[in-house]
Amino acid sequence: MSILKWLGAGSEDETPRYGILSSRAEWHAFAIGLSVGFTTALTGGKDAAWLFIILAGIAFGTAEVEVGHLKHVQKEPYYALVASMVGFLLTAFVIIPRLPAGVL
Repeated sequence: MSILKWLGAGSEDETPRYGILSSRAEWHAFAIGLSVGFTTALTGGKDAAWLFIILAGIAFGTAEVEVGHLKHVQKEPYYALVASMVGFLLTAFVIIPRLPAGVL
């Protein structure tokens, strides 16, 4: 069995396991949420906060999307939303304080 198949390179019915991060849609939603949280924490400000609002709109279906990976956010909204908060908090409290002076 390949590592991609075990990690969830298809739908949940195609993978040998069930649970957290066991399908492609869950992995994509998690990765998109993590990147939104990371980007928002690094850039900061009101403009960056719109990323959270847009992600929440996509996740809860108030914004229609035609991009395949963003459809995964609509299919697995809680993975995206929880990952965005984890990404934000990790970046704000772990990564940014350890950056050398002058990087940001």
